[in-house]
Amino acid sequence: MGGAFFSANLMWAQIFPFVALFVHETNNSNDESTMTHIAVFLACSFCLWLGLNIVFFYTIDLKYLGTFFGFTTGPQYACEYYKSSTEDFQRFDAVFENRISYTAYIHDEVKNWVCENISRWELEKPDWYKVESIPDEFLPEDVFDRIGGKTRRRKSVTNNESRKESSRRVHPG
Repeated sequence: MGGAFFSANLMWAQIFPFVALFVHETNNSNDESTMTHIAVFLACSFCLWLGLNIVFFYTIDLKYLGTFFGFTTGPQYACEYYKSSTEDFQRFDAVFENRISYTAYIHDEVKNWVCENISRWELEKPDWYKVESIPDEFLPEDVFDRIGGKTRRRKSVTNNESRKESSRRVHPG
């Protein structure tokens, strides 16, 4: 449901404590001072939340304001971004810098695009091109074999191993 559902849940999370307090007050009217303290705390929390949201919306790039109220999901956006992009770096970012499952709908199209362009990318070596970011099933067979086949190191494997290695180091101090 996208941003609209997210925003509705945020609003619900702010309203529900007041509803719960009202229900509790009507059923248990024995400790009025505690209820008053809870109501004041909830009101202060709500005001703080509202103030922080106002600051947030004044500081973000307003072209993204619609994402908080639209119905486009992350996977839909990733596919739309890929299809509407005119540059290779944008398409690469849309597919390989997001969850690969987000673009499942267009995987056949992406495989064809990679096959058509990977030789050029290998020659030109643009900054954005990282072969380790491309899952095996998207690579043409000759490229897959040339870069190590089933034994090649992928980005996530490399990142995990470097994290393990840095955690093993003994830090002085």
